[in-house]
Amino acid sequence: MLNGHFNFSEDFTKVFEHWTVWIAVFFAVVAGGIKGVKSIKKTISGDNFMVVHSEIHELLTELRVLTDSARTQVIQFHNGEYFMDGISMRKFSLTHESVQKGIESDGERVQGYLCSIFLPLLLLMNDNEPKIHYTCDLKESYVKQYFESRNVEAFSVLPIKINNQTTGFCMIQWCSGNKAESVDPVYCAHEIRKVTNSITVQLAQQKR
Repeated sequence: MLNGHFNFSEDFTKVFEHWTVWIAVFFAVVAGGIKGVKSIKKTISGDNFMVVHSEIHELLTELRVLTDSARTQVIQFHNGEYFMDGISMRKFSLTHESVQKGIESDGERVQGYLCSIFLPLLLLMNDNEPKIHYTCDLKESYVKQYFESRNVEAFSVLPIKINNQTTGFCMIQWCSGNKAESVDPVYCAHEIRKVTNSITVQLAQQKR
């Protein structure tokens, strides 16, 4: 107001500056809220990761105890490097394991193994029949030599399928033939199927 008259330019500037401040405050609050939500989601996601993998370990431990086995494992497929022709190397790695006291873990050993040298094992997995197989009955191969080097006398294997795609497998290993023979094969098949189904559900949670 100048000499009793309305000064449009001055008053408009004051109003504009006033609302500019409030708009800036509003967007700052919104941005802070979004950041907070992302932080919460990140925390929840991290907690979910711990829950999922802890549950898988508990399932493997239960399976190992019920079948009186030496090792129970989850092994998952992944891509590795590339061959000279550009084709991806198909590999697998051990991601979860429960081991009987006094038995050596495969945790650091089974990482980035080429699927091509484990074909006899993968063919048995592909049968989707969790029978108890004995290492001595295998044909001479890298798989047989590998199991012998790990003192594995018997094993059972079943694929893990997510959305109808085989993403890995669950395996039981016995380092004592007598223990493997003492397990009811029907009971063993039921237990590994039950645990594999539960593990599949847990792994599928990671993709949500």
